[in-house]
Formats: sequence, structure tokens, C-alpha cells
Amino acid sequence: MTLIALFHESTDTAEVIDELHNLGIPDNKIVVITGVPYPEGALGRHREWLTLPYIVLAGAVAGLLFGLFLAVVTPHLYHLDVGGHPPVGFPPAAVIIFIFTMMATIVSTFLGVLWEMNFPRFGPAPYNKLVTDGYLAVILDIPTLLEDKVKQTLEAHHAHHIGEPEWMAL
Repeated sequence: MTLIALFHESTDTAEVIDELHNLGIPDNKIVVITGVPYPEGALGRHREWLTLPYIVLAGAVAGLLFGLFLAVVTPHLYHLDVGGHPPVGFPPAAVIIFIFTMMATIVSTFLGVLWEMNFPRFGPAPYNKLVTDGYLAVILDIPTLLEDKVKQTLEAHHAHHIGEPEWMAL
């Protein structure tokens, strides 16, 4: 069952999230939607963006390896003797390696952020238009056995519009 509750104060939202955790609802079943950004951990939530550094690091390593392949391996595959110079010069190889490492880092950062945001999201998502007016929405996926306890907890913390969310294409 999916429930939505709107809060006007962020302190009420943080307190209700703590109470919901005490009822046994895991953090991955609670979604908070706000119209303004809140600092990480401000609402008692766990840390986000856990996989983004690893995605960026993997992209940087892939770019480094591709740059090394182009700058170092390719000249040895197609060897050209040019006046006794070595097939790989350090300055041009350093530039090629740097450029491909940075390019892959930038692309992997962009794609990693899209991955973390679950973008693109197809189909309707739970939402309420009052979020744009400054309310905070708490969306819960709960078993039907906990419905009464959860609604009492939400009402005890001054929640508005408790019920089924509107499903809108965002």
C-alpha cells in the first residue's frame, strides 16, 4: 500500500521519519519529496549518492586505459621510424592520456548522476501539487497491516492530506 502525507515543517518530517523507523519501516520504503533542497541528513535520512564515486572512478580508469592504449600501444602496432626518435614521445602521450582520462571522468559523472536520480523515469510517479507551495511530502510503501499505526503516527506529527497519492507523469 502506498501512502502520502504532507508536512509544513521540516522538524515534524524528521520526527515522523524516526517514528516510522521505530515501527519497522525500512528507509528504502520512505521517500521524501521537497520543493527546496535540504542538506544531507537534515531529515534524519541516511546518506545518499553512495555509488557515484565508484562510477566516476571506473570511468576515470577506463579513460586512462583507453588513453594509454592510444598513446602507447598504437604507435608500437604501426611502427614508423622517424629520424631515430622513439615511437612514443612523453609530451604527446601525456596530453592524450590526460584528455581521455578527463573526458571519460566527465561523461561517467554525468551518466552516474542520471543513474542515481533514476532518470529517465517512465510512467506515473506519486506526487502532490502542494509540494511546489513549500510542503514536504512523505511517501510510504507499507504493508496493509501497519496502515492504522502509520496513519496515527502521521496524524500525531501534524500531517495533512494523508491518503493515496496522485499518480502523475513527471
